[in-house]
Amino acid sequence: MGTDHMLETEASPARPIEATLPEEIVATVLQRLWKREFPEEELLLFFGAKYGSLRHHQAFFLNMVVERAAKDEYCLLSIWERFAPPPDAYGIAEAPLSGPLLQANAYDIASIDDRNTVIGPVAGWYRYTFLGGWTAFAVMLPPDQGGDAISLVAIPYGRQDEWLAFLQALKTLSDERRHKNRRGIIDVMSDSKDGSDDIVKVIEHTRFEDVILPESILNEIQMHRSFFRPEILERYASRHLPRKRLVLLAGPPGTGKTTLLKAVATDHAQQGGSVLYMLVKRQRFRASWDLFTQALETAAESQLPTLLVVDDFESICDVENMHELLNVLDGVNTPDNPAGTMILASTNAPNRIDPRIKDRAGRVDAIIEIGPVEQEDLVLRFLRRFLDKDYCEQEHAPVASKLLKQTGSHLQEVCSRAVLLALNDGRDNILGSDLLQAHNAILRGREIAGDAERFAPPPSRRRDMGFNRKEF
Repeated sequence: MGTDHMLETEASPARPIEATLPEEIVATVLQRLWKREFPEEELLLFFGAKYGSLRHHQAFFLNMVVERAAKDEYCLLSIWERFAPPPDAYGIAEAPLSGPLLQANAYDIASIDDRNTVIGPVAGWYRYTFLGGWTAFAVMLPPDQGGDAISLVAIPYGRQDEWLAFLQALKTLSDERRHKNRRGIIDVMSDSKDGSDDIVKVIEHTRFEDVILPESILNEIQMHRSFFRPEILERYASRHLPRKRLVLLAGPPGTGKTTLLKAVATDHAQQGGSVLYMLVKRQRFRASWDLFTQALETAAESQLPTLLVVDDFESICDVENMHELLNVLDGVNTPDNPAGTMILASTNAPNRIDPRIKDRAGRVDAIIEIGPVEQEDLVLRFLRRFLDKDYCEQEHAPVASKLLKQTGSHLQEVCSRAVLLALNDGRDNILGSDLLQAHNAILRGREIAGDAERFAPPPSRRRDMGFNRKEF
């Protein structure tokens, strides 16, 4: 087991360090410390945060590695300690400062609603003693407000592989902790944490009963979800293919794509799967791309049947380095999840998706068109939904045929406007004529909005300021 008590180091006369950056001072002090304690061993000194994500400065995982080493699960770390900086370090990294509190999974930053939080990596000077009889030092400088920090590592030359194996053990423990309770969970992956909990609640309250679409579309979605069956995944593995499937819903806004995404997400979670719902608020490609690749990696690490939901898929396809994107979708950089990762995405603008993506199986495996309402029975379902107790079969069913070829959002507004018309007319009952009047008014407004010349500014008239007039 380790300790984070501040152990005193022996004072040693040292000349002043002519350096300005904290990492330069730390590097010099580590070099001196190494020569004093291991004069016969060659030193390897390098930046360490890139390899270990600072887990080697996190007591939570260090203690777990020590415990497992005692059980012969990880024959690596014997003991660790956090000690006081040497006198010539000028107190750098002396305070045990960490980044923000983390959720119980020891990975995500905690919110004020979280409980059972844990502390993240802590700044300081660390000594690691390994079962192989060798020692390493590492220093983590104070982190920024997001928890990112610089770490410097000193190990004996020739122990690089063992050090990386130690970091891999830490990562394995971190992944286990992170994904331990992910079954049945809907996790919003966003470039902003604001409102994520509210979004999850909205998703969890969406059911297939809320989806008004042709049965053929719902059946096709269910067919693609059979991808998670073990025998299907075995076929992918036997062909050395990443166990990933991408299904794209394409159609104009307001046709029910997002509602369908939420309903499938809820159902997948209820069946014990893991759901990652990707939401980009700032609409920057880099943010979209980083979230997408992070989500695929998270799914692969979880080793759970994972549904990755991506609204506005075109936002991650607007990329300069197309080679990078293609490699992640079906190349050497595709994270492989043994339990399967199904990407269910939607787009209002399939024309913005590069043909090398949308026209290639293995990148986009299926495109399902979701268009305006084409069946009278679906129009009636919308009217029943949005008019609720005001719906009257005898009054409203005859107008259904006149409301075809419109989106679900259009029908919702038809019902809302028809209610207003009835109330303004002093009536409690909504007539079929109210629905038609509302429908025609919306179409007229759409026509007006689409008339660019109507809103064009009048041509400017040239005014004679008198400079060219002749005086007589």
